[in-house]
Amino acid sequence: MQKNPLISFLAGALCLAALIVFALTLICEWRFRQLRRIQPLVAQVQQKSAFADALANEIMEYSKRNPAVDPILQNVGLKPAKPATR
Repeated sequence: MQKNPLISFLAGALCLAALIVFALTLICEWRFRQLRRIQPLVAQVQQKSAFADALANEIMEYSKRNPAVDPILQNVGLKPAKPATR
């Protein structure tokens, strides 16, 4: 029986492709596990950010009735400083 070099080459290429697919599968699984672990933290940060935005909006509305909080809002950058008048 004659050995065909093409068959050997194709069998080697198939084994190499299988190893590459296996490695990529492991990498994807590792990344998805990281993503599943981080998702609750992201949700928590988004919730705190939404709370901070709501609080900032509430303070801006309050400053319309009570301008005494304007210096605090200017210090944190929520409200621009009024230009000096002569």
